[in-house]
Amino acid sequence: MSEPPHTVPPAPAPPRAGALAPGEELGPYRIVRWLGRGGMGTVYEAVDTVLGRRVALKLIVADRACDPGFRAGFLREARAQAALDSPHVVQVFAYGEVGGRLYLASQLIPDGDLGAALRAHGPLPPAEAAELVAQVADGLAEAHRAGLVHRDVKPANVLLRRRGPRTVAYLADFGIAGRADDEHAHGVEEDLRALGRVLGSCLTGRTPYDGGPVPRLPRALDRVLRAALTGRLPATALRDELRVAAAAVGPARRRLRPGVAAALVLAIAGAIALTAPDGGGPAPGDGASLATSLERDAALDPAAAACTARALAGADRLADVTVDAALAAAAACLWPERTRR
Repeated sequence: MSEPPHTVPPAPAPPRAGALAPGEELGPYRIVRWLGRGGMGTVYEAVDTVLGRRVALKLIVADRACDPGFRAGFLREARAQAALDSPHVVQVFAYGEVGGRLYLASQLIPDGDLGAALRAHGPLPPAEAAELVAQVADGLAEAHRAGLVHRDVKPANVLLRRRGPRTVAYLADFGIAGRADDEHAHGVEEDLRALGRVLGSCLTGRTPYDGGPVPRLPRALDRVLRAALTGRLPATALRDELRVAAAAVGPARRRLRPGVAAALVLAIAGAIALTAPDGGGPAPGDGASLATSLERDAALDPAAAACTARALAGADRLADVTVDAALAAAAACLWPERTRR
């Protein structure tokens, strides 16, 4: 994506009655903090003291853990989820029982969930929405290939991780998953319809998406949304269609505050005019000074300012760099995926 959606890191959770306290240990896991509670159990951030990594530790509620049928199903589906091979499914590290309590230790995704991000910041630009949901479709395709239906695909179960200039989406919480080949085989179709609703939520900011119209939706993406909501477009096809639509729509431009674009032109032109030693400005190799100037005068964020400065500092003489070339360097740093096309 050209610019990742805003993410909302999980806030420290309030104490809950009966919750494990920070520092308390359960088998090899040391509790860091309480993250949340659902119908299946309680989730903590914990440290695997054997491997030294942080995990999301789900403890299944006691009454379900005592049900032999539930226990057998939990262990069967935990094994199936652990075998999934997709970069867009939360990875299961371990599962089992400690002191009579069933647990599932999985990958800790740090930047919150899609539902919280949409509530906080509203809809995503169409190209970003398409790419993000394409990632989720990739994870869902792997689950369906392995014979699993998720049964609870929604924005709150899409976790987000910032990786440099992009956001990676992970399908999470297979807690009520079932086999795709049992009497609930229609669950595959419902998973697909639910993923269509996730796309609608990304485009409208409404969670849950009610199926209503999306204003000013590009035709390519409107067609994919309509097809997704029928539940008849397989996850692999939906993933591919979304990526084609994202390319057709084009990556969204980064939003700049009014006047920043003009300030960027002036700052770069000024940096070119005021070259050292005659002008007293930054010398070609003085990337730090130029980055400071671009950050201060053009309101570039530190990463984009440093990137632009590195590109400009490669010139033999800054005075020989045209404003057009300097703006192109800034654009490559602000919208790297767009300029690589």
